[in-house]
Parts: sequence; structure tokens; C-alpha cells
Amino acid sequence: MNRFINNAGIVLAVLLGAAACSQSNATQEVTPAPQEVVQAQPTPEVPQPAKQIPVKTEAIKPVQKALPEPQIKKQLPSKKAYVPSPDEVIEKLKAWDKNLLLLQTRFSQTTSYDGTEINRSHGMLFYNKDKHLLRLDTFDETDHVVQSAVTDKKDLFILDDSGKQVMKLSWQEWQQNQPNQALFDFGNYTALLERHHVQAVRPNYFKLTPKTDETYTLYLTLSPQDYFPQTLTLETDGVVTQADLTEIQKNNPLPAGTFQGVLK
Repeated sequence: MNRFINNAGIVLAVLLGAAACSQSNATQEVTPAPQEVVQAQPTPEVPQPAKQIPVKTEAIKPVQKALPEPQIKKQLPSKKAYVPSPDEVIEKLKAWDKNLLLLQTRFSQTTSYDGTEINRSHGMLFYNKDKHLLRLDTFDETDHVVQSAVTDKKDLFILDDSGKQVMKLSWQEWQQNQPNQALFDFGNYTALLERHHVQAVRPNYFKLTPKTDETYTLYLTLSPQDYFPQTLTLETDGVVTQADLTEIQKNNPLPAGTFQGVLK
């Protein structure tokens, strides 16, 4: 019996030993299953940017416009317009006695008393120095002649609107009845000034008072260009008569027939 047990033990030992060996060999011989090899795809080439050659640049300076040099205005001494003295102006007025040969001018005359207008007239005046002739045409509102006075400074003839003589007077008689006798003193300025005290009120404006006992005042406004009379104003006993000359033509030929058929 013991022998059987012993034999059984040996067999068991042998079996265990064989199993161990078998297990050992199994352990050594088992090779893991080969893994599928994944081939790496080639990395696509990324195009490299073209190599840039560095360009040497200079900083661009903004173009600055040259500022104009400040203009320094030189303050030149202003030339004052020459203003003749009153005496020089008076001498120039007297010179018209020699210089004025022919005259044609429009006139307008108003007469007022104590500020109220009492008369108004207008017309044309013609003067010829060589023949001592003066013609005064009075117009209506439409500039048609309604009356004429023509004189050689001796006799004076009054004509109607048709040119027919209606009256004859002496020059002095007619002139003395005129409210503004200075209007007819062309060619006689020297004598006019000598009969008066002359005072310069302002440039080209003069006040004349008689050297006699007469009580009136005459004012003369002269042209600043040539010192020819432009306005003649007479004041006496509250009556003011003013004559204004416009469209003055000096030393130009007069219209044909201005004095024809009047003086014989």
C-alpha cells in the first residue's frame, strides 16, 4: 500500500513537473500577434516664402513747403494831396476871365423866403465872350423853351416860345431885377471879387460880403478840379436864391444859330 502511495506520489510529482515545464515553455513561446504597421504619410512640403532680399530704405521725409517770408510793408510817408490856399483858389477863379471864351451849361434856380420855396426855374445858358453875347433859355417841365433873354450886355431882348421878340430892355435895368445877378457875371469874376470882402469858409467854398452898405451875402462853390463856379447862392433879407450849374461845357463850339437873328 505504501508502495502504491509512493508510486502515486511519484506520478503526481512527475505530472506536476511536466505541467510546470509545459507552462514555462508556453510562457516562453507565446509571441504577441504582430501589430499592423501604419506607414506614416509623407508630410507635404509647405512652400517656403521666397527669400526676400532686404532693401535698404531711407525714411521718407515729408516735403515741407517753404513758408513765404513775411512781407514787411514799409510804411511810406503818405503823400497828402496838394490843397491850394484860399488866395490861390481866388486867383484861379479870376483866371477864368481870360480862359473862358465859350460856355454852355444847364442851370436850375430856386428862390425861397424864410425856408419856403416861392419860385423855381431851369433852363440853358450860353455865353460868347468875344461878342459879349449871353442867352438864357427858360424851360417848362418838359424842357421846351417858354422864354428866352438875349443880350450883348447893352440891350436885352425877351423872346417868346416861338422866338418872336416881345420886349426890349436895357441890360442894366433887367440885371438889377434879377434875384441872383452873380449868375450872369461870367467873364467878370475879377470885378465881382474886388467889390466884395472874400472869406474862405472851407476849401472851394467862399463867402462874399459887399464893401458897400448893401446887406446881402453871396456864396460861391467852386469845382475842386478847375475852380469854375458850380453853385451861386445869394442871401438877402430872408430871401435865398440858389443857382446850380450842371453839364458844364467850357470853350466848346455853341449850337449853330444860338444868337442868330436876335441882335442887329
